[in-house]
Amino acid sequence: MTRSLILTFAILAVGCGSSLSSGSQAGGPPTPEASAAVRALRVRVLDAVAVAAEGDKDAKIHERMKAAVEAELGRAGLTVLQAQDSTSDLDVRLDVQVSGGLTTLHGHLELTASSGGTAVALAVTPHEIHRDREFPLIVAEKAVQALLQSPGLVEFAARKYPHPVAGGQEQPPAAADGKPSPEALATSKDHFNQGTRHYELAHFKEALAEYDAAYMAVPDPAYLFNIAQCHRKMGHDKEAVDFYKSYLRAAPNAPNRADVEKRIQELESGKRN
Repeated sequence: MTRSLILTFAILAVGCGSSLSSGSQAGGPPTPEASAAVRALRVRVLDAVAVAAEGDKDAKIHERMKAAVEAELGRAGLTVLQAQDSTSDLDVRLDVQVSGGLTTLHGHLELTASSGGTAVALAVTPHEIHRDREFPLIVAEKAVQALLQSPGLVEFAARKYPHPVAGGQEQPPAAADGKPSPEALATSKDHFNQGTRHYELAHFKEALAEYDAAYMAVPDPAYLFNIAQCHRKMGHDKEAVDFYKSYLRAAPNAPNRADVEKRIQELESGKRN
């Protein structure tokens, strides 16, 4: 039964106090990683940033905040599109309330994720105080992590990409030409599921072995992409490029072709991210 999307508020701190910081807290609990389905989302951050400001502040705070949010979304593994690209799964709007003095800013950030004009999830940071240049970076990190963990967004992503492959696209149907047996399909699916669990836990060596086994059972091009992702995560740039190219040869009309070609160029030029 289809469940309606719930607008979810994610408050990022216990209580409503302010904090003064010089950067992210070292030695704190690890940040939860976004699910594979969430990481498969294609998002764009809208240019229109609502800013309510008081006092002495950077006139380009809206640009700095937008850039920080885009960087955090990309760091979490999502595909971040240009603002003019209309093919996104989600649009993210920023609302910033900030005031400041000579060296500090204080305020909060609100992120609203929408699909087709309907709100999916909302994340709001508490009121915080940070040094001028660090404020956008710290607040954006907290807001994005809360958004990606919010139940509304997780539910939306799970429906959008119920069978995501590592790093972005939905698993395509098994090839029909070779007519693999039901046993081979079941074996392949089991290895794929195990590989995805390992990938989500950053067990890339184990994930690679499972995706290799999945491909041996059923030569689905999607597994070549997964294998390339594992090699990239382990720093095996040459192997990653080889498998990305194999994936594009096997799936010339792949929906993520442009993203894969960009990744190949980055790896071949030594620019990893």
